[in-house]
Amino acid sequence: MAREEQNIENRGSVHVVERESNLRSVVCGPVRWLKMLASKLHWSYVFAVVSNCGINQGFGYSLGHVATDYYMKDVQKVQPSQYQALSAITRISWIIFKPLFGILTDVLPIFGFHRRPYFILAGVIGVVSLLFISLQSNLHLYLALFWMTISSAAMAIADVTIDACTTYNSNKHPSLASDMQSLCSLSYSIGELLGFFMSGILVHLVGSKGVFGLLTFTFALVSVVGVLFSEPRVHGFSFKQNFTNAMKAMWRTIKCSDVWQPSLYMFITRALGLDIKEGLFYWFTDSKDGPLFAQETVGFILSIGSIGSILGVLLYNLRLKDHPFRKLFLWTQLLFALSGMFDLILVLRLNLKFGLPDYLFIVVDGIVSKMIIRLTWMVIFVLNTKLCPHGIEGTFFALLMSIDNAGLMTSSWLGGKMLHVLKNTFKLPAEIMGEDSEEEGTRNLELASLVDYVDRS
Repeated sequence: MAREEQNIENRGSVHVVERESNLRSVVCGPVRWLKMLASKLHWSYVFAVVSNCGINQGFGYSLGHVATDYYMKDVQKVQPSQYQALSAITRISWIIFKPLFGILTDVLPIFGFHRRPYFILAGVIGVVSLLFISLQSNLHLYLALFWMTISSAAMAIADVTIDACTTYNSNKHPSLASDMQSLCSLSYSIGELLGFFMSGILVHLVGSKGVFGLLTFTFALVSVVGVLFSEPRVHGFSFKQNFTNAMKAMWRTIKCSDVWQPSLYMFITRALGLDIKEGLFYWFTDSKDGPLFAQETVGFILSIGSIGSILGVLLYNLRLKDHPFRKLFLWTQLLFALSGMFDLILVLRLNLKFGLPDYLFIVVDGIVSKMIIRLTWMVIFVLNTKLCPHGIEGTFFALLMSIDNAGLMTSSWLGGKMLHVLKNTFKLPAEIMGEDSEEEGTRNLELASLVDYVDRS
């Protein structure tokens, strides 16, 4: 009897120890992972990733994205289809500047350093551009667009520089390639979560222009990265020779079918996923047929969606990183296509017929969609790092990501064009639209509310 009681006590203590061990692994696991990366890749690289991907891009971009939406809608009085096209223009810098500065970071060291000066340059340009937007009153739309494009270019410079560092380390430590991309994506997703969560509150408290002023601090941190980043100094170089060698290596690589075929796939899959998020933003906040969300609600919903990005990174890093690229591309693309139906269900108000309120449906939609998008991007990022040849990491990775951004810009333009066409379509008389039933006519009018603001004079 005494022996049985002792066994019961021992089993209970084992369960307690196991629970404590599991809790300790959850808390200490990420810390050990970061220490491992810092020891093998140097702490300054981890700091650079967290500062650039997490704080400047994740936190800064998400906060600036919501501020820009309200700035364009409330201050500049821009209509949805026009804003959709203008937002695409600001991304041109990610197509032009990324390859340009990718080449420069590889072939033109400044004061003997390939990466540090470009971090500093990006930070200075970002601070100056955002100060112009935040401090000038009655800024003309095209001047505002110019400074937004400049700040986007500054973020692109910082992005291509940290991408070059990541690709260089991936070639140097191939076994850590997935871990480095996971660090970049996880930092971005956490920063995005915090940025979206605070965006609505800050826009409500200090206004969209005040938020632009606060974002100067995130760009200032990029300059700090440039001061602290550790890299060997280069002694003696020939710009002409380095540039020629880089162009020859890039041309040889891009001609390979293993490179241009995935690049073409990247462009097509981005371009055909029509982007109408600016139009949906107007519908969320202004349309009488929409949810009419307040500023704080918009930020909170977007922040909840960022949880999906974190789940996507964790799912890839823990379960999918060793799977073949072809299978991952197939399934993520199918899931991405299906996730696009959520917006249609919301605009047609079918969720209300199923008893799902707008708030709950949009939160679930955001989590699922962001998780699928992050999985797709993780696969593309890891593939890109493996495609980049040694010595031109910044140049080639920037070229591949410019192709990706060209697809995104095309998607935004096509989405704006689709809103314009739909608006004109729903302006036609009922007879021309066909003899719809009362229910179908109601659905058409509900769908038309998505583009109700397009071309409004």
